[in-house]
Amino acid sequence: MKRFLQKPGWQEKTFAALLPAAIALSFFSAAPIFRAMLNIACYLLGAIVVTRFARLNLKRALWRLRNRLFAGYLFIAVVPIALVGLLVVTAGYVIMGQVAIYMVNAELERRMAGEPQALSPELLSDLASNLGDVSVIEWSNSANPDFSFRNLRRHHVPPPANVFDRELRYLAPVNFHSRQYFLLIHSRPSAVLGAIFGQNVEWASNALLFSILVASLFLIGWLTSVLIGVSITRTITGAVNDLYEGTQRVKEGDFSHRIAVRGSDQLAELSESFNLMTGNLQRLIAVEKEKERLAAELEIARDVQGRLFPKAALVLPSLSVTGVCRPASVVSGDYYDFLSLKTSGPGLALAIGDVAGKGISAALLMATIQSAMRSQLAIPGPISTTRVVSSLNHQIYSSTAPEKYATFFFALYDEATGALTYTNAGHLPPILIRDGAAQRLEVTGTVVGAFPTAQYEERQIRLLPGDLLLAYTDGLTEPENAYGEMFGEQRVIDLLIKHEGAEPSAIFERTLEAVLEWTGPLGLQDDMTMLIARRKEA
Repeated sequence: MKRFLQKPGWQEKTFAALLPAAIALSFFSAAPIFRAMLNIACYLLGAIVVTRFARLNLKRALWRLRNRLFAGYLFIAVVPIALVGLLVVTAGYVIMGQVAIYMVNAELERRMAGEPQALSPELLSDLASNLGDVSVIEWSNSANPDFSFRNLRRHHVPPPANVFDRELRYLAPVNFHSRQYFLLIHSRPSAVLGAIFGQNVEWASNALLFSILVASLFLIGWLTSVLIGVSITRTITGAVNDLYEGTQRVKEGDFSHRIAVRGSDQLAELSESFNLMTGNLQRLIAVEKEKERLAAELEIARDVQGRLFPKAALVLPSLSVTGVCRPASVVSGDYYDFLSLKTSGPGLALAIGDVAGKGISAALLMATIQSAMRSQLAIPGPISTTRVVSSLNHQIYSSTAPEKYATFFFALYDEATGALTYTNAGHLPPILIRDGAAQRLEVTGTVVGAFPTAQYEERQIRLLPGDLLLAYTDGLTEPENAYGEMFGEQRVIDLLIKHEGAEPSAIFERTLEAVLEWTGPLGLQDDMTMLIARRKEA
């Protein structure tokens, strides 16, 4: 619940200081003027403090919607009806009193005018006996007051016609023989109504009962309406209070909280919507936590995969090789590798591959390919590209699902002769740039991991000084622009010819810039990997 806390102001502090002083001075002799001023100051400050306290508690009381609606009903329905009822009762009392006083005064003037006689208790006791007891009280400040009319005993007030026929008193000033009196009449509503309607007391009593019955029925209907309004208000405020408590629980992080659904109206639908919202939030938070967990695991996988790629370029006396991989997501299904071969003669082995699919499964298969390839290269004896690729095909086919496969290019470079022997298992043909012209290294077999009896061939080409060889994945040539047009192999060739003499890092940067400019806001849709080998000038 909202708190209305307020620090004491200067009014409260001053009042708290002056009040004990005023109480203490009341027991001792002090200057009257000083004590009077102190008391006045205490009264004024006390009134201000009480007003501020009342306002504070009024705010606190009206903070709840239920109390605010009740206050609205009170001022809209209860207070006006109560004022109207009070007005009706007061008007009836005044009218009956004026009628009774008029009848008594008229009878008294008639008697005094017909045969002048002194105003005496005997005359009053016989005056308007059908109304009740009549008394006269002389003003105490009149000259030579007459005390003979004071404290006259009532002896002929009509009996009550029913339980609602209560005794009433009416008072009015009169003037007789230059003396001022108060005329006091003790009567009942039934007597006044009987005098008005021709002394028919029974009819007047029935009229009074009928009026009271109608008023009672009206009061019962009014109270029923108030109770129905309060009941409806309780349903509204109860739902609002449940929603408020629910939002407080949600604000504290408790998304498992549900509120009770009562009825089938709009408030019930609002409660159901709240429960549905909290349920969705709870599920979203669970999903978000799972995503955070997966993101952490993917980050670990990315770090592990990054360690599988070569850390730096490999430089031989006649050849330098380097590579780069730009994954479209956290981890990549592309693969490249190169390593020096010292056990089987001076030279190196290089490879590049593209695993079908993306994400963790593709990254795991990529790690499997690297492990299998390196284990084949660790076997003593001569190395054959077809043997390595065939062995890799059998291992992937037997250890993965049927839909898992990869394109793979594997090559061996001989440092002594400059010969590059390769087997291309369904991979995009690498591009050889020589003297400003492009040449493609052909495909010599199908993908690895799809068919257990696939046959592979090997080809050989001699690298000349100045030759530039680029092996790449389809993430370089297949990115599309806003019109659905792919970047294409020819643009890659044009870039290689344009930057033929540049460093491999510069070629990577220019190529990436060209691809990103081509795709625009779409960015990379697939993993992009490039492997560059350059034969050094003699």
